[in-house]
Amino acid sequence: MTPTFRKAALALALAGAVSPVYQTLSERADRRRFPPPGRLVDVKGRKVHVWAEGEGGPTVVIVPGMTDNCLSWVRVQRGLVPGHRVVLYDRAGLGWSQAAPWWEWRSSSTLADELHRVLEASGEAGPYLLVGHSMGGEIVRLYGSRHPDRVAGMVLVDSPSERHTWLVEEFGRKQYGPLRRFKQALTYALTPCGLVRARLRRAMLGGDEPDLLRRMRQRVPADLVETALAMELTSGQRRAEVMEGLGRAGVVPVLEAERKHFGSMPLTVISKAPSPAPSTYYYEYFANRPPDVQERYARVWGRIQADLASLSDESTLIVAERAAHNIQIDEPELIVKAITEMCDKVRR
Repeated sequence: MTPTFRKAALALALAGAVSPVYQTLSERADRRRFPPPGRLVDVKGRKVHVWAEGEGGPTVVIVPGMTDNCLSWVRVQRGLVPGHRVVLYDRAGLGWSQAAPWWEWRSSSTLADELHRVLEASGEAGPYLLVGHSMGGEIVRLYGSRHPDRVAGMVLVDSPSERHTWLVEEFGRKQYGPLRRFKQALTYALTPCGLVRARLRRAMLGGDEPDLLRRMRQRVPADLVETALAMELTSGQRRAEVMEGLGRAGVVPVLEAERKHFGSMPLTVISKAPSPAPSTYYYEYFANRPPDVQERYARVWGRIQADLASLSDESTLIVAERAAHNIQIDEPELIVKAITEMCDKVRR
């Protein structure tokens, strides 16, 4: 073994030993600095964070997208409160909620049943106006299929569906098949949280603005940037990233089997812009695609959103003017308007 190799092996061993300790101590300090804005309720022996504010029915229940905690929806919450009762919650491991055990399968189907238990435990009265973003849209659809008597209306925000197969047909399984999720989950699993936290701190002390910090400034209001950064750096967040990513496998057959037409239930489908503005959150993901791929993707995604809108006789399809996938960050006022109009319709 060469001296260089021995030094590298020793550095890795030290990092592996120090990282968990540093992570644990940092998380404890963050928990003291940033208490939960809502309350913790018991769901099957696990603490789940539920944040409810405002008054007025129907109760608006917001289900964030994959690995998103409630903070990314604060702009929408503030646009609705106090005139509406708004319920945000963190799934296991996200935000202030206790992490799930590694062996638990965290699919959209499982999470739909969990949503039911969370609402029961929280005591929030229905019927609910369900708002689901991205994977959250799958969760609220499954909840609506299983508990139709408890749903007054539904807003799907740039949600995928069982028609994901159209993207696979257009671009192939390598780009849109389950293997991509497995690779992403493996990357998360092999990246120690403590090292990520240490690198971020070093960059900030050096006067730089790390990419993660820049994203947080876009993602949440200025008064919540430090809180959101702390929540993003938890070991529970990392576990949720792995588990929710793996849980994406097999979702299409479940959605297909439970596909339901909701009759006259009010349904609003909000889709991202075909060409998002350069200032939008994660714009580089869109910009890195060649123009012909962007055009083909927008065409297929438009078909998926129109198909979702066909699930109700009382549906509206809205296409954002400038937003990318995270419409709640790029154009929160668009979502606030859609929810407000649906609440008025339900009340009438």
